[in-house]
Amino acid sequence: MDILMGLGKAGLKKSGEPDILVILLPQSCNASFLFTSNHFKSASVLYSEKVLRGTDRIRAMVINSGNANCGVGQEGIMHAEMMAREVAKHLDIDHKEVLVFSTGVIGKPLPIEDVLKGITSACKILEPLDLKRASQVISTTDRFPKYDFVKKGSLEVFGFAKGAGMIHPNMATMLSFVFTNADIDSLTLTELHREINEKTFNSITVDACTSTNDSFGLISLGVLKEDLENVRQAVEEVSLNLAKKIVEDGEGATKIIKVIVKNASLSIKAKAIAEKVATSNLVKTAIFGKDPNWGRIVAAAGSTPFPIDQFKMKVYIGNHLVYDGKAHPKAVEGAKRYLEENKEIEITIDLGEGKESWVYYSSDLSYDYIRINSEYTT
Repeated sequence: MDILMGLGKAGLKKSGEPDILVILLPQSCNASFLFTSNHFKSASVLYSEKVLRGTDRIRAMVINSGNANCGVGQEGIMHAEMMAREVAKHLDIDHKEVLVFSTGVIGKPLPIEDVLKGITSACKILEPLDLKRASQVISTTDRFPKYDFVKKGSLEVFGFAKGAGMIHPNMATMLSFVFTNADIDSLTLTELHREINEKTFNSITVDACTSTNDSFGLISLGVLKEDLENVRQAVEEVSLNLAKKIVEDGEGATKIIKVIVKNASLSIKAKAIAEKVATSNLVKTAIFGKDPNWGRIVAAAGSTPFPIDQFKMKVYIGNHLVYDGKAHPKAVEGAKRYLEENKEIEITIDLGEGKESWVYYSSDLSYDYIRINSEYTT
């Protein structure tokens, strides 16, 4: 029961590379999708949300890269529907089971005739899903493709994604599609999806900018009866791996930052503090400069609505204890070497007040981030 894909060209990418991806599932499948919380949504998001209000089963998806189909008025929704109907016509399926996704520059109308021609050519030659190639087709400023595959016994979970900038919950400019051969009912799939999303794509940031087009889908192919906990672990593993690849590929990024807040009294508090540190431009630039400036970390940690006890908390950069109510100058020297020698940087904040924890992933902020984004539409 293969998932099939087709590639097409609509001239949306300056490189001339394929920019249309059609995905055909082996049958109508239970699916759960989460979309951006931005109130200025892409027309493709609005269209797909409308489709999913009428069904929780899908048969196909069409994704275009190079144009966000956003900020173009009501015609954007009409164009999304035309894309879905074009796929349905060529694949002989119901257009109400076709979802549409777009990514790229905001505010430029889709050259719909070219897009429909690209869809036609994509539907003519279908081949088994190639995760790497699929990720490449939907990429924009990405430096490398993002895909993952986990197999545990007969259970399979796999997916592909794109994203490098405009990354911040909810969710993170990202598109991500994760599939499992496990047979999961719609309600359970939705609950599992939301839970895993919070710990993965809703716990990453590159630039604290929430996209207009974020979409994350979890699709059950309905083949295998499997223990739900096994499915949960495998889906979370794939989702987290894809999320971390997005952070690693953050526009201009040179380092991954893993912020761990532990021993908090509340889970929501742990997440809020981890997010505040992960999104701090002062922390991110310090990591880029290999500067173990723990003062920026504690300042960010103390700036949420949740109180902290500065005399109880401990801060580690790597395994170097740089603060525990007082400074440790010698540890700071070791922390600097740690920053110089490692690509993935761990910052741990121990609040010393409870048992809750949260992990948040971020990237450093470099000169190249400014260059890439200052030139994005020109």
